[in-house]
Amino acid sequence: MFRTSLIILTALMPVLAFAQSTDGNTQKAREEAELRVESEMVQMNSIVEAMAKNLGQLHFLRTLCFGNSDQKWRAYASQMMDIEADGDSLRKKNLIQAFNTGFYLEKDRHEGCSESVSLDVAALAENGRTLANMLGDAYREE
Repeated sequence: MFRTSLIILTALMPVLAFAQSTDGNTQKAREEAELRVESEMVQMNSIVEAMAKNLGQLHFLRTLCFGNSDQKWRAYASQMMDIEADGDSLRKKNLIQAFNTGFYLEKDRHEGCSESVSLDVAALAENGRTLANMLGDAYREE
């Protein structure tokens, strides 16, 4: 899990840098997006599934704005699933389902690349950082 945490945190750094620079109205909208993302994550069975869902959401939003050939977040999700579900087909199936849930959640929410997509990406990146830190906590406590 610690390796997963490092992979995801490294990938999120550019998005998190963007998320820090906002004006008052954008800040309020971002906070609302963060609260929505957090409330949706509570429904997940595990931190790893929550991360898979988060990556599915990021994947849809990135392809919405950069095109279907951009597979950055799908590639990170695949790496994570290889690490987290090594040889466990049921666990991998659950992670894929969580990824797809996140993908279709955003697909239902957004029709085109817009400022609201940017706000959701920032909220999801912050949530991803929190999840990645939680995944690594067990290793830091030892």
